[in-house]
Amino acid sequence: MFRLRSLQSSLAPLRSSTLTRPVILKPSIISTRFYSEERLSDYEQLIYNKLYKELTPESLEVMDISGGCGSMFAISVVSQNFKGLTMIKQHKLVNSILSDEIAKWHGLQLKTKAPK
Repeated sequence: MFRLRSLQSSLAPLRSSTLTRPVILKPSIISTRFYSEERLSDYEQLIYNKLYKELTPESLEVMDISGGCGSMFAISVVSQNFKGLTMIKQHKLVNSILSDEIAKWHGLQLKTKAPK
């Protein structure tokens, strides 16, 4: 009982603050790594090469976000080949290029756009 009262009294200043709801700080559950082309893993490089060959992109980023096991990737592509295409058609184009690889994955985060 004594511990509960002392805990309640120690929280009293926090209750009187101007915050109307509690602030919960959560650690990030996804860590990201940024690579230049020469620092990609072998599998990331394979994906990079397939996309680069077909799309000749202005910008291309390939990241294994599965913690290194190769089951989930984040891919960002900016290419002239996307000009005039809807986002769905852009994604279908990337999916068709990587269809053999995507079949092995758990998930894919894909960002595509045409250059301005």
